[in-house]
Amino acid sequence: MPKIDFYFDFMSPYSYLAAMRIPEFERRYEVTCQWLPVNLPRLIKLSGNTPPDQIRNKALYSLRDLKRWAAYLELPFRMIKPGSFDSRPALRIAGALGQPERAQFSLAVFDAIWSGSVDPTASDWLQQIAALKSIPSAWVAMNSEAFEPNTHAALKAGVFGVPTFILHGGGRPEMFFGVDHMDFLARACDARGGESSRHERISC
Repeated sequence: MPKIDFYFDFMSPYSYLAAMRIPEFERRYEVTCQWLPVNLPRLIKLSGNTPPDQIRNKALYSLRDLKRWAAYLELPFRMIKPGSFDSRPALRIAGALGQPERAQFSLAVFDAIWSGSVDPTASDWLQQIAALKSIPSAWVAMNSEAFEPNTHAALKAGVFGVPTFILHGGGRPEMFFGVDHMDFLARACDARGGESSRHERISC
């Protein structure tokens, strides 16, 4: 069975769009995604990349593109000013959790902050999410720097931003960057998984 490494950071709106599609993607293509939180600002710096918000035209385009994608995927979306909140407290919790609890927690965080249900600039934003999404209080108290090694592992794998997927199984690892490349990821899963999943394709 093919397996997928999913690198993400909660501060990334494109990671939100990709993350909300993963449960259905796993079901359709009979694959397992390993959720791997990373420190996006550090990854961008180490890889020599430039944040979109530092390029005016790219920032303007990205905002329009995000709204277009959210409408297409029928997902609620409210833009958060880049750099206005620190995602590391949530990354530390995600890093401390095992799978599949990490996926459950991460989906709850993504949905709460990017739908506009919870303001991540509030001092108690994680507590608000826990109450809203019925997350165990013990999870919110967890704290681990385990996500930091993921950042360096991502860099070593050739990752320069998020969301990034790396497909394993049935051949050499293959990288796909961005929510707009999930269709190519689906085709690669088809190719590696055989005929069983080819009757069903995910729309991208």
